[in-house]
Amino acid sequence: VPKGQISSLPTTSGGKPFQLWALGLFCTERNLAKRLKSNCFYPFTQLQPNVFVLEYYLDTLWKGTLLFAVCLLLISFGLVSQVQKQETWGFPAFGMGVGLWLTISSLPRRRLVLNHTLGMYHFSIQGRTVCQGPMHLVYVRLALSSDAYGRCFFQLVLSGHKLEPLVLVQLSERYEQMEYLGRHIARKLNINYFDCLATSYRHVVRHWPQGATFSPYIMPRKTGAKDKPSFQSDQDV
Repeated sequence: VPKGQISSLPTTSGGKPFQLWALGLFCTERNLAKRLKSNCFYPFTQLQPNVFVLEYYLDTLWKGTLLFAVCLLLISFGLVSQVQKQETWGFPAFGMGVGLWLTISSLPRRRLVLNHTLGMYHFSIQGRTVCQGPMHLVYVRLALSSDAYGRCFFQLVLSGHKLEPLVLVQLSERYEQMEYLGRHIARKLNINYFDCLATSYRHVVRHWPQGATFSPYIMPRKTGAKDKPSFQSDQDV
């Protein structure tokens, strides 16, 4: 995409930059469904037809600030200065350094624009372009993980090429609800949706790479197939 097209992207601020923090604290499919009722393009805001924008701060901003404040209090009041006559002030001092680094690195505001009019997305940090590219590189993904007992858990993630993965729902066992929400978000934003299996007929591909006519990872849907897929093999977490 020519660099000159960047200037034609909307610059109006959209959405609430801290909205993903609240979702991260109560990251369930029910809370996501409530937000989609109030804004069907969540987590984006529609600026104009076929143009969506998401502005946000990383949640490491408040986590780093909290870590810095706690360690500062520990040092100020000397609560961990000595343990069994050994100097231990270095641990909270190190925590202060880590917290300060997390806070400073998370201060710049992120901005992701999906511009279907131009057929491209644009990601910037504090006004500086990080990446831009065609729409097939942005997608909603249903990620799969499992615990030691073999139980499957699903995450709903908004991601893409050189984008910071944004978790919309964390660790749910309800596959059908998660799939429905993922497909709904992808349909409203007009982007691709990928199932947790690498090869699946449940992928919904709306945008293909230029010149592509077939993908070995897209299986033809079976007529009347409504069964929950098996996750015992071919997992792509």
